[in-house]
Amino acid sequence: MPNMIKKFNLKLILLECFALIFIISGIKRFYIAYNGEQFDALMSEDWEKFESLTDVRIGEFLANQLYWFLGALIIGILTVGLINWKNKFGIINSIIVLILTFGISATGIYSSGIINRYLNYFCGIFGKGYGMSFLIGGLIIALIGIAILWKSIKMNKNTVHNTVYN
Repeated sequence: MPNMIKKFNLKLILLECFALIFIISGIKRFYIAYNGEQFDALMSEDWEKFESLTDVRIGEFLANQLYWFLGALIIGILTVGLINWKNKFGIINSIIVLILTFGISATGIYSSGIINRYLNYFCGIFGKGYGMSFLIGGLIIALIGIAILWKSIKMNKNTVHNTVYN
């Protein structure tokens, strides 16, 4: 147990958590962008247009968005776990990242709020419907998440090399 506590790195855990939240939010926006016309029809409550665009029922359509979210979450957690394993960091970090990311993303706190409103406004300049604006927003958010994850990998490598020789 003391060995596991030594490998506990709060800064790394928080960076990986934030990176995954941004990446997952970006992937959710990609799903909305891919199905932009259907979301436009849903938001304007034009049920005939929605039914003409797809043969999927509304409940199944929204459930598919949840499947994308869960798939992105699982792939993200596996990626972080592989990065931590490759750099010989403790599994405790990956478990905590899993718990925190799942807990935070289940609340949906990052998909609402002031940042999301400004991002929607900014991206709405580039497109009229949900398709193009959410594609641009998804790219911005996903790239921020990838940059944070890259920073955590660099920090992880520096930390591992520094602790090996001490």
